[in-house]
Amino acid sequence: MIVTNEKIEKKPRKYFKKEINLNIWEEVKGELEKLLNEKINSVEDLLTFLEKWSELESILSEEMAWRYIRMTCDTKEENSKAFNEFYANIASPAQEYDFLLKKKFYDSPFRNELKGESYEHMNRLISRDIELFRKENLPLKVKEQELSSKYGEIISKITVKYDGEEKTLSQMGIYLKNPDRKVREEAWRLINNAVLEHHEELEKLFDELKEIRIQIAKNAGYDNYRDYMHDAKRRFDFKPEDLYEFHNAVEKAVVPALTKLNEERKEKLGLESLRPWDTEVDVDGKILKPFEKEEEFVEKAIKILSKVDKSFAENLEKMRNTGFLDLINRKGKAPGGYNYPLSETGAAFIFMNAVGIHRDVRTLLHESGHAQHTFYSKDIPISHLKDFPSEIAELASMSMELLTLEYLDEYYSDPEDLKKAKREQLEGTLKILPWVMIVDAFQHWMYLNPNHTPEERDDYFASLMDRFNTGIDWKGLDKEKRIRWLRQLHIFEVPFYYIEYAMSQLGAIAVYKNYKENGKKAIEQYKEFLSSGYKYPVKKLYEIAGIKFDFSEKYISELVKFIMNEIESL
Repeated sequence: MIVTNEKIEKKPRKYFKKEINLNIWEEVKGELEKLLNEKINSVEDLLTFLEKWSELESILSEEMAWRYIRMTCDTKEENSKAFNEFYANIASPAQEYDFLLKKKFYDSPFRNELKGESYEHMNRLISRDIELFRKENLPLKVKEQELSSKYGEIISKITVKYDGEEKTLSQMGIYLKNPDRKVREEAWRLINNAVLEHHEELEKLFDELKEIRIQIAKNAGYDNYRDYMHDAKRRFDFKPEDLYEFHNAVEKAVVPALTKLNEERKEKLGLESLRPWDTEVDVDGKILKPFEKEEEFVEKAIKILSKVDKSFAENLEKMRNTGFLDLINRKGKAPGGYNYPLSETGAAFIFMNAVGIHRDVRTLLHESGHAQHTFYSKDIPISHLKDFPSEIAELASMSMELLTLEYLDEYYSDPEDLKKAKREQLEGTLKILPWVMIVDAFQHWMYLNPNHTPEERDDYFASLMDRFNTGIDWKGLDKEKRIRWLRQLHIFEVPFYYIEYAMSQLGAIAVYKNYKENGKKAIEQYKEFLSSGYKYPVKKLYEIAGIKFDFSEKYISELVKFIMNEIESL
């Protein structure tokens, strides 16, 4: 199937016609200094300044993007060196100018003359960054970064001996899907015992991070770190306390639904009780095989996207035609998957490690959603109006996973395989929600009760595990339950960044419900949302997508009922 033979061409530059040598800091610095010294004598001058700044940002961003892409597609030393050198010598010192340029905008008397909802929104975003800035926090944030990176070092080095080999925690994960329950239990216990050995070290590391974060908040004039982070994340559409309503709503609306699904899982597996090592195994023991070769993998994804909207298929095919896809696992390639926006070109690059399983299909369609976001918002000339936060970015990608659900028969001609793939996807939309609430509620408690001891902290986490339990039997596993949080990297590395996934997942369910009920109209709303970038606050962008930004039990119950009906219809 050929939707288009077109290739992607880089957008022409408007302000920087002369090539800048991006390997030489003095040249880049010269351009940044020119921007800082630009005369702004009118609203028009201010808009030109913002556009020029945005274009320079996109030039630097795309250079870093390609160096990162090359480094992950081929992990040879010269590619890593090229990326690290650019980051250290160009990208990092350029970030210091970000505050200065924002300050130039903030200090301009013309910024309050910018009319329209989008400019008011941008004004709030930049003003918040400037108002929270404290010079004394710069060395603290460097220290925080050093400590948080220690977490990755500790976790990545934890290994266990299994089957005569030394294996990482990630490598052990595959055994949790093994049909043999004894294998699953042994693997689960080995993983948790290995983490328990580092319990004190990780608790001590977190306490060090907590003290630094509390000081950062105090320096900025805040009573606690939770409220500081809420403002630092520029969350204007809700207060921190509103998230308690979200926690309660998920407890009341989602936990019973998942408990019911886990009861079915227990019966299908023929178990007396569902233990933590029974949650990932396929109940029918069948592994889906959606494709054999890369060409088939991409071709079928294009066909699926064309059934949702022709433009989505065209964009993915243009990416293929231009060489902006690297999808299949191979030796010498970095792990993981991502969609990397190419800001200057106005397109995106998708990287992943497909091996021929169903998760690969889900990943490609998810990343395709991110890519559509880049394509649709590429012509917004001011970067602050298209650099959207996670609750916007993930709405685009998670929605695409569900919008394409009806057309997975391209990969699965067997009706039973198709049902299995759909069911996995639908159940997955609910499974993430209780865990996100646990992680979020835990962080609220820790930073509002900063003088707690490690033992009190673990006790509180265990109480949250009980509160959001979906029918898992933790009997005799109290130690493991209390320290499960130590494996959640967000708590250590990116505090208070996680709740966005739950917001986006609910939004994606609502987009899918809208599509089932209103068809093409829902797709037009979704496309308008994609085109809007970050021109409006989060709540308005959700409304543009045809859905609500709502944490209430009533609204979440409606969405859960819809998903459960969809599952039952299979």
